[in-house]
Amino acid sequence: MKWTRILETLIAASICALTSQPAFALELVAAEPSVNSTLTTAPSAVTLTFSSEVNETGGSLSVRAPSGMSVDDGSILIDGTNVLVGLKQLSESGKYIVTYQIMDLDGEVLSGNYTFTYDAPAEISSPTTSPSPSVIIEENQESPAAVTGKSSRATDIFMVGLLATSFLVLIFIGRSLRKPKNKKRKKR
Repeated sequence: MKWTRILETLIAASICALTSQPAFALELVAAEPSVNSTLTTAPSAVTLTFSSEVNETGGSLSVRAPSGMSVDDGSILIDGTNVLVGLKQLSESGKYIVTYQIMDLDGEVLSGNYTFTYDAPAEISSPTTSPSPSVIIEENQESPAAVTGKSSRATDIFMVGLLATSFLVLIFIGRSLRKPKNKKRKKR
């Protein structure tokens, strides 16, 4: 009886240790173009990297020209900790403002902005673009998570918690089904 209680306590402590996560604040780790940088070549996109995985819904990322016009094309791509927005062709010299509001998988929201400077050339030439094989996505292609079989951190935590809860329920059901041992049996 004493050993079963010790075993149950150890199992419960292990489950708590496995499912508890340290608190990390969501923060911007890197940006391309980088914060306060000066560019002479127009970027085709703005990419932000955050300290934890980003929720695919509920976020925004926009870029404004020095004149106040929006220069992002509105196509936001979220991949794990990276958020990318495509840009229209930049033609104006000056400071561009990148504004973001991002939510991580735990629901924590981070809002902020930064600037970069674009020094436009005197004559604008259209760059020729050829799509790279990694950018082309066919309609019938599966998502990277489906192909690699990777799941999100929240899913992993949920599954471990579900497994632990199931294990504890089985232990308690087993204990409740035990019949008490009587030392003496009554004769009829």
